[in-house]
Amino acid sequence: MIEHSGRPWRRSALLGVLIFILPVCTLPICAFEARASGATVTLSIKNDDTSSLRCSVVFAHWVTTDVGPIAPGQAVTVAMKRGPQRGALHIARFDGRPMMIENIICGADQNWSDSFDQLPLALVRDDAGSAYQIECHAAPRMVCTAK
Repeated sequence: MIEHSGRPWRRSALLGVLIFILPVCTLPICAFEARASGATVTLSIKNDDTSSLRCSVVFAHWVTTDVGPIAPGQAVTVAMKRGPQRGALHIARFDGRPMMIENIICGADQNWSDSFDQLPLALVRDDAGSAYQIECHAAPRMVCTAK
């Protein structure tokens, strides 16, 4: 009696799956994520208001880093790196390890708690560019638009 182990079939099935998956990873989205990971991204936040602004970069677990105050008509630049995950932005910690940015919030320096709001970071997260500009003013809550 001849017994077949089934292993040749398993190898063929595995080879078929690999042949099917490999072309998928050649799509532009896979190439974008490979190119974008580790790339430096700068975000310029311009104060388009008559009073000073203050911004905070918000990381996980309620950790923040203050940016500003930003004088009227002035701008500050936040330098970040793209993470390996799509849309991930990081800033290095004191020990060099990356800290993922959850959001950046800005508000009027004198009326922070009543005026702060989130910056629109969707373009920065999803686009392949490396430099972005946002202009902000209080009206009375913070209004920020990408330029």
